[in-house]
This record gives sequence, structure tokens and C-alpha cells, in this order.
Amino acid sequence: IAMGCGESCQGKFDITDNLVEETIDVLDGSGLSINVDVTMNFHLNYDSVGEIYETYQFDFLRRLVRPVFRSTVRDVMGRYTAEEIYSTKRAEVENLIQEEASEVLRQPGNNIIMKSLLIRSITLPAQIKGAIENKLQQEQEALAYQYRLEREKSEAERIRIEAQGRADA
Repeated sequence: IAMGCGESCQGKFDITDNLVEETIDVLDGSGLSINVDVTMNFHLNYDSVGEIYETYQFDFLRRLVRPVFRSTVRDVMGRYTAEEIYSTKRAEVENLIQEEASEVLRQPGNNIIMKSLLIRSITLPAQIKGAIENKLQQEQEALAYQYRLEREKSEAERIRIEAQGRADA
């Protein structure tokens, strides 16, 4: 949308979907430094472009979107351990970041509509990543062992019932 500000400004607002991609260093809940690549998809509220211009001119990305985005990513990820973010709670973390950033960005005066958020990658220190992967592998092996035990018990029960049936006959 071209603003009606005459010759003094020649800027335009892009009201289509915009992407912000950030690589952010964050501390997890236990103080471990991790590096995340995150993408946010957003657009300006069409009906509020004048208000956005009044507050931020054409600098809303640097003055509003990126700071809110970075701050929310750091805040939310700080509530989880690296292991949770890396393995079991990634979707939950994404959803919380989106909800909390969206709440701030859509407030009157900001008028930014956040559409989606994606954690593209998580980089952990090699030693921590190895420990988490080893733990996950051990958990999978324990589940497989438990399954084999249950299967063997079921088979033993089947054989006992079959033998009892023969004895009764």
C-alpha cells in the first residue's frame, strides 16, 4: 500500500505474508546455551496500516517484529530443558512461542497478525546432543525389551491354555 504522504516519503507497506528468519542463541531452563533457527510468518493488519506507519513508519520490522520475536523465543525456551526442546516438546514450544508473540504483536498500535512459527533447527553442544540421543536410544531399547517380554508371556499363556485344553480332552 502506498502511503499518501506526498513526495516526502516514497515507501510502501507490503501487506502480503512476510517471513522473518532468525538464528538465536538461547539458554534452556538449566542454563545450557543452544542455538535455534526459527521462522515466523506474519502480515500487517490491512485496516491498520496508517496506525502502524504513525508509530513505526516503515521500520516496524526492526522496531517491533524482530525484538518481540527474539524475546519470546528466548523466554519460552528458557522454560524447557534442551532435551525437551530437542526431542519431546518441540511442537509445544512452537505453539507457546506463536501464542505469546502473537498476543503482543496483535495488540492495538502494533496490528501485526502472526500466522505461523516453525523451529527449523536446534543446535546443541555436541556432548549434550550425544547424551540426549544415547538416552533416547536406551529408552527405545527398554521399550523393545518390554514388548518382547509381554509377547513371551502371551505366548506362554497361549501354550498353557492349549495344553490345558488337551488335558481336558
